Amino acid sequence: MSDPNANREVPHLPEGFCNLVREQMDKTGLSLRAVAEEVGISPAYLSRLLSRERGLPPDDRMILKLATVLQIDPPELLLIEAQRVPAFLMPALLSAHHATTKAEVEQAMKKLQAVIMARRRKKLDKQ
Repeated sequence: MSDPNANREVPHLPEGFCNLVREQMDKTGLSLRAVAEEVGISPAYLSRLLSRERGLPPDDRMILKLATVLQIDPPELLLIEAQRVPAFLMPALLSAHHATTKAEVEQAMKKLQAVIMARRRKKLDKQ
């Protein structure tokens, strides 16, 4: 008799994402159940996620909430490990994350826009 799951495709889940979540769970001493409860997901879903049987949640807010619960600083680092944000944006995201005034936030957003525009120009120049 054949296994009904044999042909089922396992969703792509970046290894860095799983590793960072596991490391932070160990570092913070939080159990899978405690993390799942704080994030608002089932322990079974988090377990399947970490065993790479399930794909990433479609909503980036859930990933950021997971990062906050696990005390990942900056939380956007988990988005990068999830391959939801290109690594080249990290410096601009860091400056936005640490901004404390409206002027600093505006400056960080300008940096972010400049990085994106530079990448677009570079891409166009290659064509």
